[in-house]
Amino acid sequence: MTYGALVQWIRRSAIQAMACCFALAGAGAVLAADVTAKMQPRIDAYKKQAVAWAADPLIVKAVKDSNAAGPVPMMGNAKWRDLKESDPIVKGLVDNAPGQLMTKWMNADAKGINKIVLSGDKSHRVGFTSMPAIYIGKGKPNFDEAFGGKVWQQGESKPDPSTNIDTVQIAAPVKDGNTVIGVLLVSLTAANLP
Repeated sequence: MTYGALVQWIRRSAIQAMACCFALAGAGAVLAADVTAKMQPRIDAYKKQAVAWAADPLIVKAVKDSNAAGPVPMMGNAKWRDLKESDPIVKGLVDNAPGQLMTKWMNADAKGINKIVLSGDKSHRVGFTSMPAIYIGKGKPNFDEAFGGKVWQQGESKPDPSTNIDTVQIAAPVKDGNTVIGVLLVSLTAANLP
């Protein structure tokens, strides 16, 4: 290879590498995006809805019953990740009463909501519309802040770890009277928010 050919090859390679970097940077902007002022009113309406759902008597009773029974014995996040959606434990949490009710809510707004997850006081799953990525949510802001009594909102949209849909998550405390006993998490489809 001549010196001139080598220089041209290096230039082409550098241009291709830069194009690749710009493409990746552009993809990164799509993967995580700030919540805009235009999105916030819709998110606020969903937050009010999540608070109402978290107060539904069936949801409160399901969380109280699950808290009394405790998490699935020996189930942690590592073991959870080994389960398939067809596993009886997973199917049981979709098919139980809170799972069916949350699926009804989600299906009534299929463009806006892509997943709902209900957790108990030990951050264990009580019911859901589709299998979440983890079984124990403690240590995650969506559980910790809502369990602290606040309605929580994710500050940016990003792919949900289990559905891979670009999502803004919100979470509301489930209360028995004034005592927080669990958390209701709702994944909002970001494309439907503007």
